[in-house]
Parts: sequence; structure tokens; C-alpha cells
Amino acid sequence: MTNDSPRILYVDTATDQRIVVAAMLEYRGFRVSIAKRALDALQLIATEHFHIVIVDYELPDMTGAQLAQEIRAVEPQARVILFSGRPHLPAGELAFVDVHIVKGSLLDTIIETIRGLLQSPNLTPYPAA
Repeated sequence: MTNDSPRILYVDTATDQRIVVAAMLEYRGFRVSIAKRALDALQLIATEHFHIVIVDYELPDMTGAQLAQEIRAVEPQARVILFSGRPHLPAGELAFVDVHIVKGSLLDTIIETIRGLLQSPNLTPYPAA
């Protein structure tokens, strides 16, 4: 991992999930920062640049969809991935999200999605199973 490695912010309230996913992403060569609340994430985004922000839908201080909207206001170039236990979310919930991934998806699917987002500057939103 180098300073040129893509930066990822992973936001999830579940401590075990944060640790495991962050470790797996770091193992795959990404630089990962973690936050457990939306407000913590926004503080990090205000001071650091992230290429990808992975957000859990269920956060204690706002939904992941609301956080995605806030992220777009301060870091419009960041790609936002929304993790959710729900396979389908209303279109309005995905308006500021690049990709919706259902929790429990294979790590390879998540990695492929991240790499695709990093290579596609003009990506339009689409769901990933």
C-alpha cells in the first residue's frame, strides 16, 4: 500500500463489521479510514480527501442516504456506495448514491464495484447484488 493507493472511508455502526471490512480492504491495497456515525464521517470528509465512501444505511444520527447527500455537498467527486440489508430501496433513497450493495455480498463483488467506480469518472447510479 502506498500514498497513491485509493482512499476509502467506511462508515458503519457495527464495530465488528467496520474492523473486518476495513482489514479486508486494506489487504486488497486500499487506504481505509473508519467512522461509526455520520457526523464523524462528515468531520473526516471536511479535512481529508476520499475517493470512495462506503456508508451503512442504518446509522444512529441519520440514514446512509441522508449522509450520501451531505457528502455530495462537500465532496462531489467522491463515489458513494450504500450498504443495506434491504435488497430494494426507493429511488429517492439512492439519488446521491453511485451504487447500492446488499450487505452480505461477496467481498469480490465489493472490490470489483470499488475498482469499477475508480475507473469510471462519469458513472451513473446502478444497483449491485
